[in-house]
Amino acid sequence: MISVVTPTRNDLEYLRRCVGSVRGQGGANFEHIIQDSCSTDGTGDWLRSQSDLRGAIEKDDGMYDAINRGWVKSSGEILSWLNADEQYLPGTLEKVRAFFAKNKEIDFAYGDVLIVDASGNPISARREPRLSHFYVRNKFLYTYSCATFFRRNLLDKGLLHLNCKYRYAADMDLILGLLSKGVVVKRIPEYLSLFTMDGSNLSCSPKMLDETEEIRRIHGASSLPLVRRVATLGRYLERLVCGCLAPVNVRFSYAVDEVPNYQVMTGADLPASYATNVSLSSP
Repeated sequence: MISVVTPTRNDLEYLRRCVGSVRGQGGANFEHIIQDSCSTDGTGDWLRSQSDLRGAIEKDDGMYDAINRGWVKSSGEILSWLNADEQYLPGTLEKVRAFFAKNKEIDFAYGDVLIVDASGNPISARREPRLSHFYVRNKFLYTYSCATFFRRNLLDKGLLHLNCKYRYAADMDLILGLLSKGVVVKRIPEYLSLFTMDGSNLSCSPKMLDETEEIRRIHGASSLPLVRRVATLGRYLERLVCGCLAPVNVRFSYAVDEVPNYQVMTGADLPASYATNVSLSSP
């Protein structure tokens, strides 16, 4: 079984779409745990009407604490988290199950992501080759939590735990910690998830920079600008060689509600990155 944890607070419109994208995972055995931090927008009443969801309405110490709580409640052999404004593409969980079954030595895996706006329109296609401790600690976490999946043994060993003192980049701290302990990670060469960029993302906060710099320092990043530039150049060259920088054409299904009903979205010549000042509308 795959356990998906979704933390949420006052985000019902996005949450309904997120739930729909998980419900639409035909063929996979999964549970969807919703950790609602006492929302005031009707999320609680809606959750109580959804009999197939494992909903918990309780106070928490922020998003990362909610995810930790959900993982403790989970029963799956593969664990993940999917934020309320994110979606799994159809067939993702079955692809993940098959990948873990085939690669029994791995502890966690990550896949590719499509960046979309608040209405599901594609902005860019993110493909990353190798996950490198050197690159992440000296630059940033370039994989996405919505396309990352963990084996339960990491939780059982006490390794799968998000540090709640961080508010913006605990996932970076988690991944660096796992890589430093020599866990086995592989990439799933498939688009697995949709990451919504609407201007309200935690990564858009100016406090994110201070927090990520603290995490870099704790995990042994170099203070030399030259080393940072080497990390940037090295990752760029790897992406170039692996074809991850080439524009792509995409066609995918976007869940528009919890049923789920889908809208087919297309994008031509999507770039591998996106402008941080892109103007995006709220849902």
